[in-house]
Amino acid sequence: MELIIDPAWRDQLREAQLDTVEAVLAFENEHCLSRHNRAATWKGTLPNGRVFFLKKDFYTSPAPILRRLIRFQAPETNTERETRLLLNARRLGFRIPEIIAHTRHCRWLLPYRGAMIELAVPGRPVDEFVGDPSVPEEQKQEALSKARATLDRLQDAQLDWRKDCKPEHFFYCEDGEITLIDGERLYPARKPLTAEYRAAQHRRFDSFLPEKYRRHA
Repeated sequence: MELIIDPAWRDQLREAQLDTVEAVLAFENEHCLSRHNRAATWKGTLPNGRVFFLKKDFYTSPAPILRRLIRFQAPETNTERETRLLLNARRLGFRIPEIIAHTRHCRWLLPYRGAMIELAVPGRPVDEFVGDPSVPEEQKQEALSKARATLDRLQDAQLDWRKDCKPEHFFYCEDGEITLIDGERLYPARKPLTAEYRAAQHRRFDSFLPEKYRRHA
């Protein structure tokens, strides 16, 4: 296994003692945001003050490995998949968190453990933003409009976010633009999404908003 590091962040990761595979896979602190049998996510701060999130796979389930092998595709860890899918979205013109490091297993071995480090996005999830009574209504409507337009663009690009097309994954940033987070299931579709399917995704998006902001529920 190797650790792929963005050269611009190599010094910061070295200073934080996160510049080796062993260090990244061993990392834990008191700020664990989520944890289950397969994976966990921690929040940390680099020496320069930038906040990061470290996602770690404790193991890779056999089912996705088998699916990839059946399709004559190289198997991958979950963090490898998320890195690949997020970078594909960026290639298609979407904003994603800055991924500063990720592990890559040796292709002649089956994947098991893995990790990725991404910088925190300077913004707030859209559902939280529109639910904040201190935010002016005009800004809430702008955030919703841009998030819905981004979902339309994802569908136009044949990116199927499936059940993850929720407003909590659309961050309304300080510059007024939308950044996508948690792209573990941001799959390219083999063919254009149908009008019915697109509408169903918009209804799912709206179902997580405060009731007054739902258009398609």
